[in-house]
Amino acid sequence: MAPLSAHNMSLLEIALGRDFVPHLPPLLDSSKPAEQQAKKNLSRAFSAYTLRNLCEIAAVDAATSVVDDFDDFGIDAVFYHAGSETLYLVQGKLKASETFSQDEANAFCQGVRRLIKQDFTGFNGHVLSRQADIEGALEACSHIQLVVAHTGSGISNHAHTAINDLLIDDDHGEERLKKTVIDYDASRVVVGLQDGQAYPRVDATLTLRDWACSMEPRKTYFGLMKVADLVRLHDTHGKALYAKNIRTFLGQTTEVNRSIRETLANTPANFLYLNNGVTALCEQIDAKNGTRTEKRFKVTGISVINGAQTIASSARYLAENTGADISAASVMVTLIKADADQAFGKAVTRARNHQNPVLLANFAALDDQQERLRRELAYLNIHYAYKAEGPENAQDASRIRIDEAAQALALLQSDPRYVVWLKKEPAQLLDTESAAYQSLFGGGLTGIQLANAVRALRYIQQRMLTEAIVASGLERLTYKHGVYALGFILAKRIKQVIISANLIDEAKLRTELGAPFDAARQTLWGAVQPKTVLKGPLAIFRNQTDAIPLLRDVMIAHYGLDADPAIAPLQAKVVATDTYPQKALFDYLSVKAPQIGNIT
Repeated sequence: MAPLSAHNMSLLEIALGRDFVPHLPPLLDSSKPAEQQAKKNLSRAFSAYTLRNLCEIAAVDAATSVVDDFDDFGIDAVFYHAGSETLYLVQGKLKASETFSQDEANAFCQGVRRLIKQDFTGFNGHVLSRQADIEGALEACSHIQLVVAHTGSGISNHAHTAINDLLIDDDHGEERLKKTVIDYDASRVVVGLQDGQAYPRVDATLTLRDWACSMEPRKTYFGLMKVADLVRLHDTHGKALYAKNIRTFLGQTTEVNRSIRETLANTPANFLYLNNGVTALCEQIDAKNGTRTEKRFKVTGISVINGAQTIASSARYLAENTGADISAASVMVTLIKADADQAFGKAVTRARNHQNPVLLANFAALDDQQERLRRELAYLNIHYAYKAEGPENAQDASRIRIDEAAQALALLQSDPRYVVWLKKEPAQLLDTESAAYQSLFGGGLTGIQLANAVRALRYIQQRMLTEAIVASGLERLTYKHGVYALGFILAKRIKQVIISANLIDEAKLRTELGAPFDAARQTLWGAVQPKTVLKGPLAIFRNQTDAIPLLRDVMIAHYGLDADPAIAPLQAKVVATDTYPQKALFDYLSVKAPQIGNIT
């Protein structure tokens, strides 16, 4: 079993510190160093995190169930789940580098034996303060469930044996003790992290008029629905209603959205005839009471996959025109029973989205990796806009657009063609069918790595803009059009930091990358200058024949590799099957870039 990755450990510690630590019972011994107390509180919070996810309870309730302290009997949390009449006893271990050991299991088993005998001798103050509640839970429960939560490579064989000996031992006389322990391992921790930033499931009861249905090959209902009812759904659930759509609200400036508002204002009764309708995928659809004319449907897990502009534009219109009467406005609604995450649901989403102009890049929203990255970045308080959305908050520094993400990630590649593509045809980088997209957004990419890459790109863009303002002539044009070229060269020098599990400190980035930036900029301008006799800088950076040798020469010079004996043979090496010239050389240069540290 793989332990929790460093990246996911970073996200977990953020979640623990933000959601659970503030609600933990205070440590009994506050005399220990602050750093040690902070580390202990993260460890204590892990048990609360486990309970929150297992029992679907509020973070504050999970945190107040923690009894862990510097001295205890191996029981870190005690929680009674009244709905299932189950008493949960948890031991947690927040160490990715270690397995759950026999000593830890023995301590846990000792604590369990004492509790089920209601022997509170030797327990710490947290347990003693809750003694009456624990005794009440022991009397009321029908089940006692042991939970071992850990982030390491598993539970050791000896630890398994110790716990199993307790579970099968009849001497303790507690038949309510469940015979299997819940192994809350690293994989479940990752699922919990993803679920923690997922949009909540939307359940609703909808009323359709003049409805019809088709049961094969998939349960589908068609009918008319009041636009006002859809607006209320939007106001209640917000973005969660469109979780599986390829776009969110695009704003009021698109032609279609302007037309929607005009129809609602002037001829709401004609709305049905002027609109393509709304399509939603639902995990479950249950018909309720009603007639052929009008019927209610209970829908579970509904996601609007086409019609976000219709609903959101209508909601914006009503918000800005209080008291407006749109009761005459209806729209055709299609409800399809299908899992939006599966192939069929994605195919329907792709096929149905053609009312507003659709770019090929919009369909990157159907890639599950993009939603995973959104959830990871949410822990860093970064909004990842991987779906097309309106211009609101476009300049927010905590917002990363998917096209900006692609630009930043492209600079990390060893393939110099990315520099040309970014200037000439950047849209191909967001074509989910392309090899370029797969290289950028592969499954191994983490949210922290993406955030780091974007921070580096933004710094380089800002510096190049400043240099372009004070420069003139061809030098100014070199800085204006050579942003990606310089970024490609400098990104290699901080790649090890970018791909780490630690977030780049922007102040440190400015300090440590300042001098290397100036040196690389001057080297780039020196290499471009002689080429401008025949071509301008824009033409140079848009042409592979010019850009690839230019990048090669600047990388060799800036990385101090002129005297490297490996360079000449690699330059002379020709491989017919290579996808671009001197591939082996660029791979070598990318690895040999001198690394800059101290920026996290």
